[in-house]
Amino acid sequence: MSIKYHLRSSLIRISTIILLFLCACAEAQTHRFIYEYRFVPDSTKTDRIITENTRLEIFRDHSEFVSDLNALRDSVILSSANKGNNSDDTAPSGKFNSKIWKGKIKVYTTESIGIERFKVINDRELRWEISSDIETIQGYQCQKATLTHGARKWIAWFTHEIAIPDGPHIFRQLPGLIVKVSDLQNHHSFLLIANYQTSHQTSYFKEEPLRKTYEVNRQQFNKKWNAFRANPIGGSEQFRLMNRQISRMQSYDSHGNERNMDQVRMEERKQAQKRVNDFNNFIDLELYR
Repeated sequence: MSIKYHLRSSLIRISTIILLFLCACAEAQTHRFIYEYRFVPDSTKTDRIITENTRLEIFRDHSEFVSDLNALRDSVILSSANKGNNSDDTAPSGKFNSKIWKGKIKVYTTESIGIERFKVINDRELRWEISSDIETIQGYQCQKATLTHGARKWIAWFTHEIAIPDGPHIFRQLPGLIVKVSDLQNHHSFLLIANYQTSHQTSYFKEEPLRKTYEVNRQQFNKKWNAFRANPIGGSEQFRLMNRQISRMQSYDSHGNERNMDQVRMEERKQAQKRVNDFNNFIDLELYR
């Protein structure tokens, strides 16, 4: 009788430990949704389309939306650094450089002006109009919703089959996950292509010692953007302005010879102007007007 009792108690303890372990594993996982992002970078050349994968990561108390390529690149660089190796800058980087943080109270995007980064607080309510239209998209039964945001009209298709009120970029607050969303001109579109559980728990939002992210509202960012657009400067000039404690900067060519910094700045200014011209068709046109 005593042996049976102790055996039963041991089995209960083992079952409890296994259950707690499984619960801990479940809590340690996040849900990742991969969206194919297709966009027209230059509004004057609508036949040029860039396709890039992006990821929506659902954490316990918030979600983050980033470029899949940039996330993979950061992971490679971090892994290389942890092993004591030089950072691997040869890993490909994405064209989608914004990051979106969506919490219960605060929502913001990180936007870049040259190499300078800004945390732009997005306090605007998304006023969706939900329609009765139903379509099957990517194997999910989806319902249509429309929205005006950032001087664009958007059409979204969300599914009740995944009860997560989130989606790509800033799009959220529908009664189900957004499977597809695009603007009326189809200059920007996101399509869900994969979803799975992952043990990844690290935020994609990290501060760098010499590259601080400044928090601004939409009006402040717009003012800074227009000042840069009127007079684009290159990375070395921006870096110097951001880190005035650095007295001298140097640049070297592939053979190790020191380059003339005036020439470097001139070349960088041309590149900055070209980027302003080539990437003008922003998701949020109002922010960059």
